[in-house]
Order: sequence, then C-alpha cells, then structure tokens
Amino acid sequence: MGIRGTARWAWVGLAACAALAGCGGADSGNGGDAGTDLAGAGYRLSGTLSVPAGAAVDSDLNDVNQLGRTRNNDLATAQALSAPVLLVGSVNRPGTGPAGSNQTDGDTTDAYVLDLQRDDLVELEFAPGTTAEPADLDLYVASADGVLTGASDRSDTRYECVRITQAGRYYLRLEAFKRAAGYTLRAGPATTPTTDCTATTARTAFDPGELVAQARSGSTLATVNAQALVRRSGITTAAGPSAQGPQLLLLPGQPATRRSGLALLSGDRAVASTARTQSTSPSASPLRDGIEARLETLRYAKALQATGAYDYVQPNVWMETSATIGLFPPDDLHYGEQRWDYDLITLPAAINRIQALPVQPAQRPIIAVIDTGVMLDHPDLQPQLASFGRTFLTSRLPGDRNQANGDDQRLAEDRAVSHGTHVAGTAAAATFNGVGVAGVAPMARLMPLNVFGRHTSAKTIDILQAMLYAAGLDNGAGVLPARRADVINLSMGSPGACGVAFQDTINRVRAAGTLVVAAAGSLADNPGGQPAEVHQPANCAGVIAVGAVDSNRQLSRYANSGTALTAMAPGGDLGTDAASIGLSEGIFSTLVNYTGDGQRVAGVGPLQGSSMATPQVSGVLALMRYLNPDLSVEDIDALFAAGRLTDDLGATGHDSLYGHGLINARKAVDAALESATGSSSTTSGAATLGIRPARLDLGSLRSAATIDLVVTSGKRASVTATVTAVRSSSPALTLRTGTADPSISLNRQLLDVDRRLLPADGSFSATITLTLSNGAELTVPVTLDRPAGSASSGPGFGPVYVTLSDPDTGRLLHTVLVHASQGRYAWQFSGYRRAKVVVRAGADPNNDGTVCGPGEPCGAERILSLSADQTDLDLNLSPAPWGP
Repeated sequence: MGIRGTARWAWVGLAACAALAGCGGADSGNGGDAGTDLAGAGYRLSGTLSVPAGAAVDSDLNDVNQLGRTRNNDLATAQALSAPVLLVGSVNRPGTGPAGSNQTDGDTTDAYVLDLQRDDLVELEFAPGTTAEPADLDLYVASADGVLTGASDRSDTRYECVRITQAGRYYLRLEAFKRAAGYTLRAGPATTPTTDCTATTARTAFDPGELVAQARSGSTLATVNAQALVRRSGITTAAGPSAQGPQLLLLPGQPATRRSGLALLSGDRAVASTARTQSTSPSASPLRDGIEARLETLRYAKALQATGAYDYVQPNVWMETSATIGLFPPDDLHYGEQRWDYDLITLPAAINRIQALPVQPAQRPIIAVIDTGVMLDHPDLQPQLASFGRTFLTSRLPGDRNQANGDDQRLAEDRAVSHGTHVAGTAAAATFNGVGVAGVAPMARLMPLNVFGRHTSAKTIDILQAMLYAAGLDNGAGVLPARRADVINLSMGSPGACGVAFQDTINRVRAAGTLVVAAAGSLADNPGGQPAEVHQPANCAGVIAVGAVDSNRQLSRYANSGTALTAMAPGGDLGTDAASIGLSEGIFSTLVNYTGDGQRVAGVGPLQGSSMATPQVSGVLALMRYLNPDLSVEDIDALFAAGRLTDDLGATGHDSLYGHGLINARKAVDAALESATGSSSTTSGAATLGIRPARLDLGSLRSAATIDLVVTSGKRASVTATVTAVRSSSPALTLRTGTADPSISLNRQLLDVDRRLLPADGSFSATITLTLSNGAELTVPVTLDRPAGSASSGPGFGPVYVTLSDPDTGRLLHTVLVHASQGRYAWQFSGYRRAKVVVRAGADPNNDGTVCGPGEPCGAERILSLSADQTDLDLNLSPAPWGP
C-alpha cells in the first residue's frame, strides 16, 4: 500500500519515560501512582514485534538510542536499500527540532541508493510542523549513471513523489529545506493509484552551476535585503547585475563556496562559515560528483526562489529536437495504459519495421486535427506542432479568439472535455521522451484547427473553411499554410445524409492530395437499442469512415455502423471493467486539466468513442505518407478495398458492421514500403497470438492471477494452434487450466502463488511459459515480493519502545527499549506487579519524546487481565496515519 493509502486505525500518542536514553528493563518504572502492587515477584511479560516486509530505518536518526549510527548525508555515503522498501527517518536544519543526536549540528540530508523498476514510485511524506514553524522536505532522484533526474520540491504539501521512467539503480536524496521533520519513505511498485505523483525522472540536460532567473522588480526593503543576501552567497550574473529580462545566474565555482552559499541562503550562518573553510578531498567518483552538482543546482534554484529576489528561478536546460522514431515499446510514462490498444492494431511491429530502415525519410507528414483546438503548451504536443495552426469561428462567445493559432480556448468554467487535445495526442504525441503518452505516428506534425471555440458544437461553414485551409486551398481566412496536410482528422459529425457542401469540399480536398478521415459516430448505445447509421461527413464519398471496436475486436456497444464504414480501430469503453484480463479499456491520451483556481495544466487520461478510434487510422495513414509521400488518395482507396491495410472482421470482405476490418499498422507500413521500393515484406495470413497480460507484477499481496492466450492480429477462425504444455520456472508458481470465454481467450491459465516457497527476503522474478502445438513458446515474466508481514532481515524500524500501563489509572509504569536482531524484535519485562496491563509499542525516530506520533511506527495496544506470566504479547508495527 502506498504511503497516502495507509489504512486508518486507532492509535494513541504515548508519553515516553522522562529520559528515553534511560529506558530499559525491569528497573525502568515510573512509580508513584495510586494503584496497588501485587505481592511477590510479579509477572513476566514478553513477546515479539513484527514489521512489514521491506521495513527499514534511516541510519542516522535523531533518536539518541539508535545503535550503530552511520551518516548517510551525501551520495558517497548513501545508505543501501532494497525495493520495495518502507523506511522511517528524520532530518533537520542545524539548531531546529527536538533535542537529540542531530539537533545541534543538523542532519539536513539523507541519501539512499537502490534498484528500481519502470513505473515504480518514490514517495515521501512528513510531519508538517507548526503554523509558526512549518517544515518543508524535498525529494530528489537521480539515476546512478547520471542520465536521469527527478525532483519533487513543492512547498505547499507534505507529500512529495517521483515516478521512475526507466529501470536501473537510483540515488534518492531527501533534503530538509526548512526546520525538522520525521518522515516515511516508500519506494517500489505503485500498489494504489495516485494522481498526486506528477514528477518523473527524465533526461533533462542542464549544466550544473547555471540557473535562469528573472529578477523581481521594485525597491521594497524585503526585495533589497533578498538581493543583498544573494550577492553574499557568491551568486553572479553572466550579463552583469543591471541586465534586463531573464538572467543567467552562475553558482560559485568551488565546492566549499557553493556549500557555504547554499547554507547562507537557507539561514544557516554558522554552517555557512564552517563550510567555507572546509577543504575538499579529491573525489573517487567524478560521475557521482556530477550527479551531486546537478542536485545541488536544483536545491539552489529553490533556495534562490525562496529569498524573494526573483520572480522565477530554474535550471538552464538544454533543448533539442524530439526523437521521431525509435523501438517500441517506448519509454513514455503511460504507454502501459495504451498497450492493449496499440497491440490490437499491431503498431509496435509497424514502428519497429520503420526503425529498422537504413535511412529515415526526411519529410515529416502533417495531420490536421479539426476539432476543439489543442493545448499548444502541452509538453507531449508542443514539440509536434506545425507552425500554421488556425482558428475558424463565425460565431463567437466571450473569450473566443478568431484567427488564433488553434489553441484550445475553453475555460475551467466551461467544464468541457479537451476533445481535440486528446485526439491530437493519439495521432501524434511526442514519443520516446519518457513522459506522457505515445502517438501512433510519432514522426508526424500536428496542424491544430479550432472550429469550436468555447462552443459545444461547431458550425458547418467553419469546418469547411478549416478543411480547405488544411488542404492548401483558398479559404475564408485568406491565408494558406506553408505546406498542406497529408491527412485531415475529423472526430466529429452529425446524423443525416452527406450534405452537398461537405461532398463538394471533400472532392476538392481529395483532388489536392489530402486524405480525409472521419468518425462514424457513437450513437448506437441509445435507450431504444437501435443501430445508428454512419453520420456525416463520414458517410460522404471519398471519406475514410472509422468505426470503433472493443478490446475483444467486437463492435463497440456505442458504435455506429453501415455500408459507408471503411475501417475499424479500438474506441475504448469506460463502462467495462476488464481488469481481470489486464486491460485498461479507455483510450489513453493527452488532456487539459485545471487547478482549483482555474489555471490550465497538462494532463493525460482515458476517453471512449469513435472519435478516439479515428486518429489511430489517421496516424497509420501518416505512417504510410511518411514512407511514401507519393501515395495518392486513390492508392489508399485501392489498398483498403484489397484488404491490404486491415484484418478482416465479421463477414468475409467488406460488411456494414466492420467495413474492411480492423486497421493493421504493420500491414499498412509493408504496403507503403512495397509501393515505394517495389519489394514486398508483408506478414503471413495466419493470425498472430499473444498472452495477456504481457507481464505480471504480483507485488507482496496478490496470490492469484489469470493468463489468457489471445489473438492479437488476424482472424480468430484461422487459428489452429493449441496449448500443449505449460510450465513455471519456480515451484512457488503453479498453473491450472481454467474455463476460457471463447470471445476473449483461446486458452485460460489460472496462476496460484505459494509465497512460503519464496526466498526469505528481496524481490523475486520468474517466468510462465505456454508451449503451442506449432512448436512456438510464449513467455510471461512475473515479479513478486516476499510475503507481507514476514520479518525484515535488517534493523527493522530502529529503536522501539514497549510501554506497560495500568488501564485503571492510565499511568505509564514501565518502558522497555527494544532493538531488532536480524529484523526481529523480542522483548520481555520481569516483575510487573499489577492485575491488569495495557501493552503498547512504537518508535520515536525524531526524538520528540512522543511515541507513535504521525507517521511513526506504532503497534495496536493490547489490554489484558493477568493471572500468570504472559509470553505471547505480540504486536505488529506499521507507520501510524499522518492525519488530515
């Protein structure tokens, strides 16, 4: 369970004994209450304290009773961890926080190193401090090879999180920016969904020691004092202090001077003075020093921003052109949510075929998205934009901007779906960039044409003008694009026959060489259950009309149908729960989100409909035009008619439910290459089989899963292979044949997990293999963790205090200090001389004298009436809730 998803249970803050350093065994009592002692030697009480799998502790807590303290203040002394891990710790600026091991000199940084997998989360949660003295902790993540960095350094939250985008070894650095705080750190698979984790590791290149900033104007005393502080810290400006506009700030060149300057900006004057005089030893790891310098630059950016001397401060990032082709699967953060969709249309095979070409084509195709506009500053779309988007509006609402650049003009108050942004992302989002989503045609350019403004519908005249503009033809705007679009995407329409105006415009657009792709409609899911015909303009002659299928290659429940259909693509279904077969049923793409105060921010998410299927076909056609720009609209028509671009569905040949069938990107790429080179590399007519899910991550709790053999391309009826054998690489994983739904699965295997057969600690990997009658073998990688509740082999959660109280008086009588041995806490107390006892256990990592504070390890209490010794007083320790 993720930190933020921690279940709430009753817990009680406990006043520890007056001096925790003196807590011990039988002689550590707080006598003097009015209770009555029993005669004799009293009872012997004992038990064990269990911790969750992966429990760990910061090696330099503020708790004075910690054994074997080891500093972990920089990457050279980073504490080694194993994921998944749940760690408790504490950090503090010098002179802040409770008295303890670190209060005087400070423990501003804790560093860790561990191996993480793609999509793992690193989550930090900490106590907020007081209103007068709020705490602020930051989380920095860097790959050990120095390529990837990520930062979560907000000041408005006590939760920081970074998502890992590439498997590898990582350094984690926790920084006390303000005051002192205990914290909980979790690193590993995301076991509960979270929308709060917006930071990711990325290949962001910037020169350490350089920052871009805008000086704050004005001459208030606060601003003047802040600017003076910056000068004392050793910061210089490349263009001089009087330069106007954005400035390049240069950090001090010497490491000791940089440390001193950062401490000065943070208010640690004594530390700043000491740091300036410290010598720096030659480094044994220049690579690690480079990572430290990058992270130090990020910390400087926040510290300078906090002074009030600047409107903004950020690293001096290198910008480069986005990669337009690469191997699938790409590293885009949310590709996992898209995979089921793209596998259905064989996009990975298509992209990998293009990637294998010895020379990539020079001209990038253009897809015109005539829709509600596109969020132009969305990081997954901005690199793909052609410079000639437009807005066509003959009827405007307040705030509408005619002749603008195709931006989405809707406001938070409109409560509108960012339809055009979503469509654009599916067609051609920036790909291979480690963030967001992947586009069907990653090398394509986008021409955003807004015909909606803030309206919920668009007028025919505006759509027609936008189509003419996209095709490079005379239009009402009186301007032409620098280059016409290869494909027009129209994810819109209305019921009725094709109008004369649409047909005339489509004829002119096709004559100019531009393909027109339109959504067939999503009106079949109606109260009367009546089929809905393909609507206009998709039903116009010459239009490639796109319908929607679900993950089982069946007609979507909402999809319009009719003889005008050309091809199908996945449209998603948000009303279907397909988690049991590892699918996400929405079409995942780029979106516009809004903050609470109405500010527009980039997002991603799922939608459904033939509108979502259409840009997939547009993207595939863009791939074809990329490989062979000379393909005519008539060539494309002929290839569709010959079944060269689709997998036939339903009745043989073209039919009114599926048109020519499901778009097949690999077939389309092969056809384009054949037309360009005269050589053929088409796939065989046999169906392609695969396993869903493609991989399994069972975490530390799941004990069962379902694996299905499915058709990923081709006709199900052509499948002749059967499963002849199944095997697991581990005795902990066993398989048995289940009952398969023939509309979904050719063969279903039920996986059972016996974690008693797993290693005692660490993560575990295995494989499941299905052997087919044709000799092929299909393999599923499986990862899982040691059992939840098994003992940690390390120091557990550090020092733990078992308290014994009288339930009648509420008086704390004895406190027992316990240390873990091989991850196991065993405690005992002899001489308890009361008839009743309340047993509680908890930790105090920040040494504030209160056990079981927010986020601190805590065990549920046990209340007992005693008549004999008790040796089974066992408690489970877990971090207490952080509270509201």
